[in-house]
Amino acid sequence: MNWMYYIASHGRPSAVMFPPADPSASSSTPMNVLMLSLFMLTHPERGTSGRSWHQGLDAWLKHRQVPAIALLFTGEDDSWILFDRLQQCAAAGGLLTIARGRYYKINGEYFRGGGHALTVVGLSSTSAGKQIVVHDPAQDDRDPEAPSSPKKSTGKLTPTFGKFDGTLATMLRWGSSESPYEFIDHVMIIFPLFAVTNLSGGALTVYSASLTSDAVEAREIPTPLSAGIADLAIQPAMRVAALGEGSGDVVAVDLISGDSRRLARLPGARRLAHGGRSRRLFVAQDRHVVALDDHGQEVSRATLDRPIDALAFDAAENRLIVASVSAGKLLRFSPELRHHGSHELPHVPGQGRLSLTVDEGDGALRLTRAGSPHVAELQVHPTDPGAPGVNPLRSGGVVPAERVKERGTLHVSAAGRIATFDRDGKRVEGSPFNGLPAGPLLEVARSYSNADPQKMRRPEWHNS
Repeated sequence: MNWMYYIASHGRPSAVMFPPADPSASSSTPMNVLMLSLFMLTHPERGTSGRSWHQGLDAWLKHRQVPAIALLFTGEDDSWILFDRLQQCAAAGGLLTIARGRYYKINGEYFRGGGHALTVVGLSSTSAGKQIVVHDPAQDDRDPEAPSSPKKSTGKLTPTFGKFDGTLATMLRWGSSESPYEFIDHVMIIFPLFAVTNLSGGALTVYSASLTSDAVEAREIPTPLSAGIADLAIQPAMRVAALGEGSGDVVAVDLISGDSRRLARLPGARRLAHGGRSRRLFVAQDRHVVALDDHGQEVSRATLDRPIDALAFDAAENRLIVASVSAGKLLRFSPELRHHGSHELPHVPGQGRLSLTVDEGDGALRLTRAGSPHVAELQVHPTDPGAPGVNPLRSGGVVPAERVKERGTLHVSAAGRIATFDRDGKRVEGSPFNGLPAGPLLEVARSYSNADPQKMRRPEWHNS
């Protein structure tokens, strides 16, 4: 809630449900805290689990129309919970909240015994070491149900390698090297919503919405793909995978630093998708799907008997969906690329390039073709698949729908401009990217979490 008040007081009052008449007033605070706790399913005694924290924040941002995504990284992805990366993210406009876990060391392994969420307001590196400054929304001892004014505290951070509740990782130890130990084992980032397109040759254009105004920042990032870009896939850790036109080169572009590095060369590669808690990049090569890790190493492969036309990752069901027009099928695969069944592929009018996206709100699959104003929708439940439907976009003309995004919102590259439609095909006014120049490829960022659902249900993984 600290960050919601920050956003509300800096130009976007809709970030809180009950904005105070005076920025210094506090009478609305208990109601806002209560409403956010309902979104996050906060338990009055145990606090909030990491998974509910993320899902609740994501839902709140959408409900309050804050143009932002929520990124949750836990100890399983220790490459993100490192000081330099956190500092880079904060400098790029991310609003950080950490969970400081309390750990006990038993037979050489660290075990969590609860934790506390803290708002990050400063990160510094000096000759004395690395320091973090936080606001602690501690409770008022006189009234346990009312939050007190945040207390500012500073901690010294020390990278520590070990086995944490079954996971080998490097985490930042806060302060003392004596038991009970305190480690930063979650980081939640509210990051401005952004879109990526290919306006010119092998360069990427990145649009970033402002959290506090209607402004949109545009910047161009060069890549080594001089022949052009065949496909894009946004990776959650503020990176984009780009596929070279005709070369099979797969390049990872860091959106914070602007650096590029080649992940792999896969001849015949045609489409990209990203997903899963292990952050796999899936590459379609005619009749093969290859899963790559963050270093570009192949970790699994699946072979189909027909060519692949599109693919997308379903985060809610933890599965990859592959579309093959010649087979007339949508195929389901696990993140390890084990085949889990198939469904009929609905017909999408037109002959242009096929695109497939999973709606993160209701799990529906939506298919579009470049140059066609139609969107096919299909609910793919393993035991109760819904009937497909095809709806036109009410655009007054032919609009090539390149991507279908969150909760039924369609971000479209139309006649060189971005347009936005709702799931019924009506234009959505007020989207931050409407009217901006766009190339043939368009990707819009989504919220992401690598939290283990089973682990997060355990009481010791709740945070107060």
